[in-house]
Amino acid sequence: MLGILFLVAVALVALVVVQSVRQGRRFIRAALFLHELEGGRPKDSANAAANLLFSPESSASADAHAAQIADARRKRTSETQAQVIGAARDRGFEG
Repeated sequence: MLGILFLVAVALVALVVVQSVRQGRRFIRAALFLHELEGGRPKDSANAAANLLFSPESSASADAHAAQIADARRKRTSETQAQVIGAARDRGFEG
């Protein structure tokens, strides 16, 4: 019985970690999308840049740079991850 409870607890923790990583990546892609739009790039180009992140075609340095952009935006605007994602979706973010 204790073994089953342990396995359920491990599965729940794993689920929370996976969801947290997904949310963090979505936040970084959304922040990059907004950064690209604010830099004057068209919506399609900004979506393409954001969708490239964390894919096999992306590089670790590109992903890290996008994370820095997202962190700088969070510090500058005090927006939450959900607010950044919502703002990006309102402007056409497809991620």
